[in-house]
Amino acid sequence: MLKVYNSLTFQKEEFKPISPNEVLMYVCGPTVYGSPHLGHAKSAVVFDIIRKYLEFKGFNVKLVKNITDIDDKIINRANEKGIDTKTLSEQYTKEYFEIMDVLNIEKDYLNPKATETIDFMVKFIQGLIEKGVAYEKNGSVYFSVNSFPKYKTIFQNLDIEEEIEQEIEEDQDVAFGEDKLDPRDFALWKKMKEGEPYWKSPWSKGRPGWHIECSAMAIYYLGETIDIHGGGQDLKFPHHRNEIAQSESFTGKTFANYFLHNGFVNLDDEKMSKSLGNIFSVTEVVKEFDPMVVRFFLISSHYRKSINYSLENMKQIEKNYEKLLNTIKKIFQIPPIKERSSEVDNLLLKINDTESNIIEVMDDDFNTPVAIAELLSLIRELNREILEKNLKITQEFKDKFFEFMTKIDKIFGIFPNLEQRISEYGINSMDEKDKLIKALLNIIAETRVKLREKKIFDISDDIREKLKELGINIEDLKEGYLL
Repeated sequence: MLKVYNSLTFQKEEFKPISPNEVLMYVCGPTVYGSPHLGHAKSAVVFDIIRKYLEFKGFNVKLVKNITDIDDKIINRANEKGIDTKTLSEQYTKEYFEIMDVLNIEKDYLNPKATETIDFMVKFIQGLIEKGVAYEKNGSVYFSVNSFPKYKTIFQNLDIEEEIEQEIEEDQDVAFGEDKLDPRDFALWKKMKEGEPYWKSPWSKGRPGWHIECSAMAIYYLGETIDIHGGGQDLKFPHHRNEIAQSESFTGKTFANYFLHNGFVNLDDEKMSKSLGNIFSVTEVVKEFDPMVVRFFLISSHYRKSINYSLENMKQIEKNYEKLLNTIKKIFQIPPIKERSSEVDNLLLKINDTESNIIEVMDDDFNTPVAIAELLSLIRELNREILEKNLKITQEFKDKFFEFMTKIDKIFGIFPNLEQRISEYGINSMDEKDKLIKALLNIIAETRVKLREKKIFDISDDIREKLKELGINIEDLKEGYLL
């Protein structure tokens, strides 16, 4: 039985979708005004894993992840760069999806842009005005927080004065405008300022607020009630709270049955974000580490927990990943025997147990770190029995092992093109390494012979001295060399 932690109720609940075989899932995507950083990657990988596991469980998942391609940050950044907002947003949207491909993120059902759904947003806002829960002032439209009685109890229960102070500080759509009836009210439509991009509406030339964008796209593309709404923990308040208030006011129905929120990526225990200026772009990180090592890092903590990025942590994750691939490759290369043994039978049982354990912990709110620990435990045992103790294995065992790895990777997504990957990955045994080193040294030594034959003694001597610094001595003989 699959259980998920529902941020609406502060507890794990059995997951029961609206339709038995389908999951409707909306995830808040990027605001495209800069390069994707590890925080964006964490959210993308988290919900990719959740989607993959739901598919593994037999559900058809319709995941809609939006692109916010118009808001204050985009306008400000475009002005800084001296380009229009469309050019800026298209540039970073393209970069975002390139990074998603690099991280082996499955294609979403839809990736609508806010600017493509503005007609429906205008109808949405008109509907809220007609219901008496929104009002127009001087060309802008605001949602009346007082019209939604359970507003302050969504996700948390703050003292009203604390709530007002926090909203004004954190929410650009609450800070907008000085003519609201209540300081907590947030903008649904913003009248344009001089030089800003705009769209026509019954109230003014302007643009939608941030919160109405996600509500409109979720309802327009998935329906009035969805199964799962996801996003980062920083979106609980005010963004997701405001989405719930305006969506349920508009439809009169529950907006989403489950809200799932992922933790942050921290740098020196502080949230990584563009506003703090302490970000590592994914492009920078994948220059240093295999993209699948980055993915492995991002799922090595529970999705609801934050994870600390450091070179030391990444090196350890890289080491674990390399151990996994090396062991898989060696098992792949071992020639099988025909005779079964009790030791091999025990390992087959271990594989079955590990698969069951991984499914059990993934059923418990997608617990990837424990699932990975189960996988690493199995790999250590196989490494000890097969590679260190030289246990002979059968083709049946090899088939079962690779069937298991293929099945598990449908959940983790860390071994794309596994067979090709392990056939190309590294030099594994000491014998192979020794052979490679010896071959390379012979190439270097033979190159020196040719240099000396052509009387290019300075380069030849320089190579010999560099090798000597590494503890490698070459003695020049009358015919050839002694290495």
